Amino acid sequence: MSSINKMFKFKIQYIILLFLIEIILILPIGFVASTDLTDNLNISSPGSTPESSFQVNAFSKNILLSTDDSNWNYHVEPMIAIGDNGTLFAGWKNANTHNGAGEHVSIVKSIDRGVSWTTPFDMPMYNGLNTRQSDPWLVWYNQSIYYAYIEWDPDYFEYPTFGLFSQVTVAKSSGDITEWTTASASNGSYFADKETMYIDDNGIIYMVYDDVDVSTPVENATIRLTRSDNAGESFQEISEIGIPSGGHLGPYIALNSENHIYIASTWLDITEGGGNIYFTSSQDGGFTFGNQRFINTDGNYSFLDSGKVTLPVIQFDQDDRLYLLWADVYENEAHSIDIYLRYSDDFGEIWSERFQVNPTTAGNQFMPDMDIDSDGNLHIVYYNAPSQENFKPYYCLVNFTGENQNNPIFNTPIAIADKETSGDYNRPGDYLTIRLDQNNIPHIVWTDGRNNELDIYYAYGTQNLSDSGSTIGFGLEIFLTVGFVSIIGIGVIILIRRRKINELLTYGKNN
Repeated sequence: MSSINKMFKFKIQYIILLFLIEIILILPIGFVASTDLTDNLNISSPGSTPESSFQVNAFSKNILLSTDDSNWNYHVEPMIAIGDNGTLFAGWKNANTHNGAGEHVSIVKSIDRGVSWTTPFDMPMYNGLNTRQSDPWLVWYNQSIYYAYIEWDPDYFEYPTFGLFSQVTVAKSSGDITEWTTASASNGSYFADKETMYIDDNGIIYMVYDDVDVSTPVENATIRLTRSDNAGESFQEISEIGIPSGGHLGPYIALNSENHIYIASTWLDITEGGGNIYFTSSQDGGFTFGNQRFINTDGNYSFLDSGKVTLPVIQFDQDDRLYLLWADVYENEAHSIDIYLRYSDDFGEIWSERFQVNPTTAGNQFMPDMDIDSDGNLHIVYYNAPSQENFKPYYCLVNFTGENQNNPIFNTPIAIADKETSGDYNRPGDYLTIRLDQNNIPHIVWTDGRNNELDIYYAYGTQNLSDSGSTIGFGLEIFLTVGFVSIIGIGVIILIRRRKINELLTYGKNN
């Protein structure tokens, strides 16, 4: 071969070399530019096995949501909902004191998977009335966000027998949190309190609440159910569940795959101490219910105080197994509160033994919530106060194994907040909330006192410890890693080309 041909071949190879170098340089940049929250979290595919489903190793940077203190310094009782497109909505109650009644409820949203949030928007008062508000509850359904909250006349508790205004309001928005339509969702005789809401597969909205006669010494209460079959435009009161009695608190509603209704509620014996969990169900859309019965007869509520009273959380998984999550003082020696779990495979007729969620009984663990992922795993959150003073939220993943899925595996709890809240703030509302998105990623909102006031914070679960700082940090790590590999690759190519050039020069001299 002539030297001219070899030089021509060298030029072609040199052009190819430059092309490869350009690809290697662009590759890490393009990789980083394409990363978002979904990429960073190594999302598992739907239908994966429990062994391969999403496992949380840490939580993201804690983000302050209650950024407006112009009217109230205390923000508690947060709720979160997730839209089909990943939009996040979070609501909470505002108060004048850390343990006082609600003044107003607010909402924020995020369209970038929790990286940034809107400023808080205060929810409208029904029909332009001057009301106080509390007890936020959010549900997303069919491209709309539904926000339930209680409203009452500011003078109601001073004149409880005067028939002053009190109701559950359900507001609806297409996603613009500054535009709402509102409907009266209750028609009880007394004070409407502690509502929860569920929307079934047909779009029927069910809402349960306590109807409380606050004029009686023990505040007799009845659970009532209302429903809407016109997308929240109006509600019909259809059931009164049980007989009035003192101590009812917080009915929680769940529906199975056939849209049968199940309700659990806490009952506290105000005069004698103690308590239990009531349970009942309806097979006809909520028009009739079976007799309420106790399903936690070995529980002990004697040492619960107002800041640690629990809502019993019930949820069905994809196989219609019903789970019950709650807190009580079952472990009597230390008189501390712990988190417990039971399940039923026959729609609440027979329940499993109780399982303790928190691995240690030191201090108090209280106010649990849960969500269930597409693999049937339970994602549980609760407040942990190991010294019975300062507290912070924790997260625990529960897998069930065995032939009948009756052997729970409780993974090591993980702290969600990076700061503690002082035990002086003894009433962070009545709940914190966890919800899973379409990729089984947990999103949590909680009450936090790190700034010497009570605020609402948000975090999401991640499999990458670097994500606990920020997604930018994770992208930088990818860039440096891939970039380092790229540099090594370029060095190897240059070394090979130098050897080829030397061979070519030697050949030219000899010919």
